[in-house]
Amino acid sequence: MLPRVPRSAGGEAAPPRADPLDRQSAPRHPSTGGGRAPLYRLAATMEGMSSPSGDQGASPATPAPYIEKLRAPWWLWLVSYALCVAVGLALSPTNQVLFSIIAAVAAIIVTVLLVASAPSIIITPETLQVGRARIERRFLGEATGYVGDGARYERGRGLNGLAFMSFRGWVDPVVKVAIEDPNDSTPYWLFSTRHPERVAAALGGAMSTQDVPSL
Repeated sequence: MLPRVPRSAGGEAAPPRADPLDRQSAPRHPSTGGGRAPLYRLAATMEGMSSPSGDQGASPATPAPYIEKLRAPWWLWLVSYALCVAVGLALSPTNQVLFSIIAAVAAIIVTVLLVASAPSIIITPETLQVGRARIERRFLGEATGYVGDGARYERGRGLNGLAFMSFRGWVDPVVKVAIEDPNDSTPYWLFSTRHPERVAAALGGAMSTQDVPSL
């Protein structure tokens, strides 16, 4: 027996009822001829909308700090070890074993002193450190590098006794950095460096072009 088709009051066939389960159907995709969009394309679209772009998430690169170690020169090491041998001979001229022990102990002490006394210059975007002294860069003023006669003048006749000083006899160039902290009585920092042009540039300064004042 054929199934009965429901008819309206006028005798015409009634339209089929919509399936309630079909109310939340997937959106149509234009490339599939009106069919449902594939699930992998929907997932890719949602991921692209939720994830930020690579340019927005990238952070600006932090400049690398300037680091310089003022190590002792080779001739100072040679002279120091020669003095260790002299000390061993002076304290034990006849006993070879005792002489070796004294010279070895003296050499270890000299090595530790030379390594520990070598100051480091560290410049970061926030601070300047010379040896154990450190200051924030917001308190720094003009930075100027000196070589030759200019460096000798700054270390000698032109030196202010209230300045912070960090000198090494085997390093001739110096850098002078003004201090602009109203609570600090130190007028400037003056310290030795093998590369005054690099240190001055890292602090936003330059090398001195002024002539050395005459006597």
